[in-house]
Amino acid sequence: MKRNKRFLIRTIILTVLVSALIYSLYANLILKDQNQKVQAKQEAPNFVLPTLDGGTIKLSDLRGKAVLINFWGSWCEPCKREMPAIQDAYDQYKNQNFEVVTVNIREAQLTASSFINSNNLSLPVAMDKNGQVYDAYDVYSLPASFFLNPDGTVSKIYVGEMTRENLDKWVNEVLPK
Repeated sequence: MKRNKRFLIRTIILTVLVSALIYSLYANLILKDQNQKVQAKQEAPNFVLPTLDGGTIKLSDLRGKAVLINFWGSWCEPCKREMPAIQDAYDQYKNQNFEVVTVNIREAQLTASSFINSNNLSLPVAMDKNGQVYDAYDVYSLPASFFLNPDGTVSKIYVGEMTRENLDKWVNEVLPK
C-alpha cells in the first residue's frame, strides 16, 4: 500500500514537471514568434538612450530619415566583423537622409568606447545599459539590425552578420525618395 502511494505521488510530480516543461517550450518557441514585439511594416518602438559621447538619442527625432538600428556587443565576433561595413555605409549614405544608431547592449561605457576607438569608428553609439531597448525590440541574438523607413515603420529585420552588399541593398530600400 505504501509502495503504491509513493509510486502515485512520483507519477503525479513527474507529470506536472513534464507538463510545465512542454508548456514552457511551447510558450518560448511557438508563442514568441506569434507575439514578436517588433515586426516588419509596424512602427518601431521609440526609445531614448544616452550616447557614448555624453548626449542622448531619441528615435522619434529621426523621423523623415532612413534609419539602421544595430544591436551589438564588443564581445560579439560577428558584430566586430560587420562594424567596418556599417561605418562605410554610414559614410556613404549619411548625406542622403540616412542615420545609423548602434545600440551597445549592457556593457560599460569604457568597454564600448575602447572598442569604437580601437576600430576607428565614428558611428553614433547608444548605451542600453539595462537592456530595456534590447528587450523592447525582442532581440535574442547579436548582431541584430532593424531598417526603418522614413515614417518610422520597420522595413527589414536581420539577425546575423551583414555584408556590405546586404547593407547597400537594404539601405537603398529605405532611403527617402
